[in-house]
Amino acid sequence: MNWLAHLPNRTENRVLSGAFGGYSHDTFSMAEADRIRSATGQSPAIYGCDYARGWLETAKIEDSIDVSCNGDLISYWKNGGIPQISLHLANPAFQSGHFKTPITNDQYKKILDSSTAEGKRLNAMLSKIADGLQELENQGVPVLFRPLHEMNGEWFWWGLTSYNQKDNERISLYKQLYKKIYHYMTDTRGLDHLIWVYSPDANRDFKTDFYPGASYVDIVGLDAYFQDAYSINGYDQLTALNKPFAFTEVGPQTANGSFDYSLFINAIKQKYPKTIYFLAWNDEWSPAVNKGASALYHDSWTLNKGEIWSGDSLTPIVE
Repeated sequence: MNWLAHLPNRTENRVLSGAFGGYSHDTFSMAEADRIRSATGQSPAIYGCDYARGWLETAKIEDSIDVSCNGDLISYWKNGGIPQISLHLANPAFQSGHFKTPITNDQYKKILDSSTAEGKRLNAMLSKIADGLQELENQGVPVLFRPLHEMNGEWFWWGLTSYNQKDNERISLYKQLYKKIYHYMTDTRGLDHLIWVYSPDANRDFKTDFYPGASYVDIVGLDAYFQDAYSINGYDQLTALNKPFAFTEVGPQTANGSFDYSLFINAIKQKYPKTIYFLAWNDEWSPAVNKGASALYHDSWTLNKGEIWSGDSLTPIVE
């Protein structure tokens, strides 16, 4: 973390590139990294996998958790990259699936209670997730861990239920859930290789209201889909929390291949200079199928795979 926190002090080579590789088992592969390398001659420093396929109707809710991307992530680390893990969790208020089905605050409370059926379903998923994270730790792999993202939006069960309508009870319940996951992974399972990432949505209000506290977060960031890279909301709010800042998920709002990613890195340099990494989504949002990919990956500020980690040591910090 100290190395990451010092990146904004550099004059160049200070923003880690990143790409999403897909959902484990369903869509995850190294294809996105390969596409970016074909388009730019470089590979992303950070490569993302999502362990949770929360839309699936499964016999047991924990069957929606799949960690089979670990083998590729371990290889990626050994060859100079860093993994990011996200979670599109199934909804424990149901037998399985329903990751976008809203729940009441009373249902939320049941999920937090380990004695209920809902709480037991949550715990079963967390146990399987922790098993996957343990496998990475056993190989010495640090993980950018981004649970419960975009909580200020109204599209995931763990977040708000109405567009930009503040619900203080809901915010409190979210913080309890985040802390429950943190304490389970850190205290119960003893995982100490996780870099905890807090990532609200840039296009909704209440970006810092859900913040669980400095003790529970290592990096703050924004999930941002936009057309104008110079008009992303929330940078000042998030950096005021005095944590390293990242664009934790990015892509063009209109994904038709016309977005110019060179404007994004220019905007980082001019408007968001404390940024330490970005992670672009795959498929039609990918730099590989839009404009400016080469400029993004070859900018003097950008750090790519192999430029941060050689398999045995980090690059030196030059301030």
